[in-house]
Parts: sequence; C-alpha cells; structure tokens
Amino acid sequence: MSVDVKMQLTNAPDAKEFPLIEVAMHSHRLLRYMPAAGKDKNVAFQYYLWNCAISESFYMTIHFAEIVCRNAIHNALLFRLKDKWYDDATFRKIIHPRYLSELNAAIADEALEHGNKMTPHHVASSLTFGFWEHLVTKRFERLLWSKGIGHNFPGAHYSKKRQDLHDLMESVRRWRNRIAHHRAIFDKDPTRKHQDTVELIKWVCGSTATWITANSKVPAAIALRPKP
Repeated sequence: MSVDVKMQLTNAPDAKEFPLIEVAMHSHRLLRYMPAAGKDKNVAFQYYLWNCAISESFYMTIHFAEIVCRNAIHNALLFRLKDKWYDDATFRKIIHPRYLSELNAAIADEALEHGNKMTPHHVASSLTFGFWEHLVTKRFERLLWSKGIGHNFPGAHYSKKRQDLHDLMESVRRWRNRIAHHRAIFDKDPTRKHQDTVELIKWVCGSTATWITANSKVPAAIALRPKP
C-alpha cells in the first residue's frame, strides 16, 4: 500500500538573514543553481533547498540498498569460504591491496571492540560499500560467481551477470557519494537514480523493494521543484 507522504521545502531566510547565510555558505555555491532559477539569486537558493530535500529523501532507499546488497554478497562469502572468510589465503591473495588494508583495519577495530565475541557479521558491517562493490569485479569471478549471481540475487533477471550487478552497484555508490558530498543532484535525473536504487534492492528481495517504493519520500521531494 502506498503511503501519502506530504513534504514542503524548508522556509527560506528573510531579507536580513539571507546575506549573512550567503556569505557563510559562499555565494559561489549558488552559481550552480542560477541557470535553472532564471538567474534570480533568491530562486537559486530555493533550488538549493530543494536539492537538500531530494538528497535527504534518498536516505532510506540508499540505506536499504546498501544493507541488503552487502548481506547478499556476505552470504556468498560465508557459503564459499565459511565464517573466517576474511582469513582465507586465496581470498586475501585476490583482493586489491587497497581493500585488503580496509579489511585488516576493520578486523582490528572489531576485534578490539568485541574481543573473542567478534563475528563475521561484525566485520561485514564495518566495511564500505566500495569494498562490497569490489567483490563483484572480474577478479572474483571464479571464487564467488562461477555459477552466476542468481542464488544470492534471486530477484535479478536470469540474463543478468556479475558485470550487470557491478554496474548497478557502481551507479548506486556514485549517486550516494554525490549526495554525501553535498553536490547538486536535482538535474541529474534523480527519478532514474531512485529506480536504480530500488532495482538493486529488488534483485535481493522483491518484498523489500515493494515496501521501500511505497514508503520512499523521493517522489514527493522531487515534486517540490520551485517555481521561478
């Protein structure tokens, strides 16, 4: 069932506040929004607030996409290499040094926090989405994906391959990073990016994707486009 999400943009500052806020955030940031705003600085700030609203609205969808995708790949590791997958010699030989360093740091941090109660799930939860994306690159084809992605991503079309999964994950990760770095996304087709993010969830669990779609605030935020 769809949820009726009502949203509105944050109130813009008054004429006295705006110049001070503009200096604090640097007026250069508004230049990116001026063409869409008809070169009206006040409207540009409304676009800036709209961009913030869209960015914020993506949080839940991206959150679930990362979690379910990470868990699906982690399940592949557990099945193939068992609980101590992070100690497996073959795995550690294949992984890129950058991500091996990340893995070693995660193991050390989690061991320090949990001691002998540390589980593979503790390690998995402390690794970045970029780490999990790395595990669907070609170098892991034989170790993890020789039989395809269908077992761990049952919602993916039967024609989808490891490379398709990698491309979808990369799209979601890049979009998430753009939001995290406070960049403009309002004119970067957020509707399609939302569809990509939901699609990644769907590849793992259709029910979760349906629930996310019904509860996502992204469409409501996109509909708040300011009027010049």
